Amino acid sequence: MKKSFQLIFLLVLVMLFSTCKKAAKNITNQDFFPSVLVDFYINLDLPLYADLNFPNGYVYERNYGYKTRGVIVYNTGYTGPDQYVAFDRSCPYNVDSSCSVVSVDSSTLYYRCGQYTGVGGRFVPCCNSKFVASNGGQMEGPANRPLRQYYVSILGRQLHITNTLQ
Repeated sequence: MKKSFQLIFLLVLVMLFSTCKKAAKNITNQDFFPSVLVDFYINLDLPLYADLNFPNGYVYERNYGYKTRGVIVYNTGYTGPDQYVAFDRSCPYNVDSSCSVVSVDSSTLYYRCGQYTGVGGRFVPCCNSKFVASNGGQMEGPANRPLRQYYVSILGRQLHITNTLQ
């Protein structure tokens, strides 16, 4: 009786450890780099932000996000609270690499890991990961998680982008 109890106890421990190990691999959208303060407003009436008034329009808001690489604010074309989304420009794959910056693809339908050069607008890839523009979900490439998303509140003709739920 005592040996069977010990065997069952050992089996339960093994199962618990294997479950914990699996849970540790289940990475969430928010854990691939430290949380950073993101809190800014966009006035949709300003010419600088005119592209956001159209579906698939976007802007890069510089000096925010992880390593101040910037935040992409994107008009999904939907109506209501899901019309605008915001994502950190840091690619979740090899996030500390200097080239690991996400840019909107020329089609404006997805994001790519890499940057457009100033000369001729040639795209220089980094890890070749692609992400869906409307939700930041990973499409292809070595990145195994979506982009870090920020909250967007619509306040009349202003957008409030922050990393805390308002």
